[in-house]
Amino acid sequence: MSDTLTDTDIKRLVKLGGDIQQDLGCDANGTGLPCRTDRFSAVENMKEYLEIHGMKVITDPDVWVYPSKSEEAEGKKPKISNISEMEGA
Repeated sequence: MSDTLTDTDIKRLVKLGGDIQQDLGCDANGTGLPCRTDRFSAVENMKEYLEIHGMKVITDPDVWVYPSKSEEAEGKKPKISNISEMEGA
């Protein structure tokens, strides 16, 4: 990889940066924390941002899935899930 970013790289980084800020700035739930969809979108964009800079990003296929508050109230516990089994993967 070159030490110099191309015009295409720069345009993509500007777009990704704006998208990351927008995703993390969303407070649709009124909790001060972006919703799960926006957080995951920001993470995916961050991965691409790092990859443009030549960094390798490894995604662990096994992730902890935590129940929502209502599911937790029903007694559901956190579990390990394969990322390919998750919604939207």
